[in-house]
Amino acid sequence: MKKLKVGVVGCGRIGSLLEEDPLRGKPCTHAGGFHSLSSLKLTAGCDIDPSRLQRFGKHWQVDRLYTDYEKMLHQENLDIICIATWTQLHAPMTLAAARAGVKGIYCEKPIALQPEDARKMVRVCEQKKIPLIINHERRWDFYYQKARDLILSGKIGEVRTIIGNVLSWKPPKLLKKAHGGGALFHDGTHLTDLLLFFGGPVDWVSAHAVRPNGKQYIEHTASAMLRFKSEAIGFIEGGGDRNYFNFELDIQGSKGRLLIGNAGRELYVTKKSSRFTGFQELKQVPFPEPKRYQSPFVGGARDMVRCLRTGAPSISSGKDGLQALKVIHAVYKSAELNGKRVKVK
Repeated sequence: MKKLKVGVVGCGRIGSLLEEDPLRGKPCTHAGGFHSLSSLKLTAGCDIDPSRLQRFGKHWQVDRLYTDYEKMLHQENLDIICIATWTQLHAPMTLAAARAGVKGIYCEKPIALQPEDARKMVRVCEQKKIPLIINHERRWDFYYQKARDLILSGKIGEVRTIIGNVLSWKPPKLLKKAHGGGALFHDGTHLTDLLLFFGGPVDWVSAHAVRPNGKQYIEHTASAMLRFKSEAIGFIEGGGDRNYFNFELDIQGSKGRLLIGNAGRELYVTKKSSRFTGFQELKQVPFPEPKRYQSPFVGGARDMVRCLRTGAPSISSGKDGLQALKVIHAVYKSAELNGKRVKVK
């Protein structure tokens, strides 16, 4: 079967450079994920930084290198384009790729700066029958998929509460208009997406944000209470001005509890208490382990191939990315209104 040709726009950290990190499991970049599949051929790269572009070409043995993505689209006749650039470029690059006849678009998160841009991306790709996949990569991670399977199978009963945090250091002074937001936007989009993955659609949010540099700048911290349409409650925090990075979800059901994040995963189920007569307590049980772990970047690349060859939807589609963005913007809007409930529409 003919190999599908892939071009990467944005040869920075997530595009390619993180493969040089000795501590990370490999592959850990978009280029690495696509390069790992025999059904794909990494054909071209594009970056505005010539030195970074040359590092990309040397690492992946790619000689079709560009500093202008539209020129690359015009000359290369790509099957798949991977967009690993700053968020404000996602929408114009996606629309240009759709016009150029690319068959599949794999876009870094968040999907766009504004929901209206994301809606246009989704609409155009649907009209042209182009799979638009958003890199919320934990959706392809075995452990997060297994966590969702456990929830759907009733292992922890009905989901009652989901608590999520992505805690990190103090951000630089950046304009919200250009960068979209702080930790809740850039790292928090993964967290928000997982709340939807595990809890389903969100009805409303009530939020608070700390913006010491003023309303026009990104937040240092944003937090919110969320009401799911299932009637479960969620709590989310992004930022926190910490001296460490932490990403974690605590999912509590009517019969059990599940914790999952960058530090690991734990599973608890209800059993008869050995301490209190007539009480039930949570007891830890083993979390299922895979026979062989696959990098989520490989999983994302496989998902793109599956979408192109079968017409099936992605498990991390443009629509999913749009929903995560809508929740984040509702959090920001509610914070501007001093915590007033904002519906997620």
